[in-house]
Amino acid sequence: MKIKILIALLFTFFSCSSPKLVSNNQQILWVNSMKVSCTGVAPMKCLQIQKGEKMEKGKWEYFYSGINGFSFEPGFIYKLSVIEEKIDPAKTPADGSSIKYTLKEVIEKNFDPKFRIHDIWALEALEGVKFEKPKENDGMKHPTIEVNLTEMKLMGNDGCNNFFGAIKSIDEDLINFGPLGSTMKMCVNMEITTKFNNAFNKISKYKIENLKLTFFDETGKELLRFKKVD
Repeated sequence: MKIKILIALLFTFFSCSSPKLVSNNQQILWVNSMKVSCTGVAPMKCLQIQKGEKMEKGKWEYFYSGINGFSFEPGFIYKLSVIEEKIDPAKTPADGSSIKYTLKEVIEKNFDPKFRIHDIWALEALEGVKFEKPKENDGMKHPTIEVNLTEMKLMGNDGCNNFFGAIKSIDEDLINFGPLGSTMKMCVNMEITTKFNNAFNKISKYKIENLKLTFFDETGKELLRFKKVD
């Protein structure tokens, strides 16, 4: 009799001390190739996901939970089969998710073509005109940019000043930069620097072809063309 009472007490204890799963089902999750800044209890980096058999352009949502058993590698788009388990809200911590996700299978893992922009690029042409460093300005640097998609950041040099900023969004052919900060040095010849910055502020689209990165305005006019730095 005592043994039966002890078993009943242990069952009651474990039922009360751990989250209770009230239902579960299998889901298809698409995971985007990079994490983005998001705000939960505090600023953090979130995965971006879609649910369903087909992935739709521009339909990514912030994902504030984790996926048990899943190891994320930037630069790849994943199609996952996961088990989605709903936890009894009464047993869920105040800052926790009411759904638990567990990886069942990695169905697909494909390189994301837009990650080709994740590199260092040197200016080749400005508004369609081949860039040549002015001979009279020996102190001028060759304009370059470095695009970091894992951090969603941009940095570079406009020929005179270093600049830096955030990448707000990017897809297969559109890119949106946040406000740029820069040093405030004055150089002997500011003409190229001014043209470079004016063009950069108009960027809306991009294309990568034959190791060349070209930026365009919203009408499709070429603004800046870069070549990949070896």
